[in-house]
Amino acid sequence: MKALNMWQVWACVCFVFLLTIHPASAIRYEFDSDKEIADWELGPQATAKVKDGMLELTVAGGQNSGIYFGEENWTDYHMEVRARKIVGPYFHLFVRTQEPAVDFYFMEISYNSHTTSLFMFQGGGANEITGGDRPKRPDSKDTKGGDAYTIAFEAEGETLRTYIDGKLMVENQDKTYDKGRPGLGGRDSTVAYEYVEINGPGIPPTAVEPADKLAITWGALKSR
Repeated sequence: MKALNMWQVWACVCFVFLLTIHPASAIRYEFDSDKEIADWELGPQATAKVKDGMLELTVAGGQNSGIYFGEENWTDYHMEVRARKIVGPYFHLFVRTQEPAVDFYFMEISYNSHTTSLFMFQGGGANEITGGDRPKRPDSKDTKGGDAYTIAFEAEGETLRTYIDGKLMVENQDKTYDKGRPGLGGRDSTVAYEYVEINGPGIPPTAVEPADKLAITWGALKSR
């Protein structure tokens, strides 16, 4: 077999690299301006503002609510946030939010039960799908100005996974929703978000065309 020359080898490497980065796209929000959330949708009893490079989200009135973004046809994705609890007993991440924004999956970090859990909401009613005992909420390693965590919520087919500070907390299956928007939220709480990254094959490449968004691979995020 004839050996490949240097340029052929280089072309192969580039081709493999392009295959690696093309199937999945990502968006990163760092909340430098209110413009970043201009087209996001607030749920019931939720208010949000960009302040000091953070998204500050307040949910009142006993609602499991928040703020939602992205496209209704997004399917599989991994969302990661850096969140700091300012006040309140709960904060949440949502995946596959339906329209109107009352049906969804959400992960919850609770300061009442000191646990984390997973729910499916349908018709306004909650169904817990943690799949066993609720894992203990880990103590925050950063408590300056309110407990801070790196939190991730992943939807892949019928499988849902939640992570806190890189540790897998809950993994279970549910087939109620196969697509929908991601979101941030809580209940009777105020939470400040430093950044949001979302990545996955359900996000079209056009979603990361702006130069100030970060494009990274689905595999890279999943390996964190």
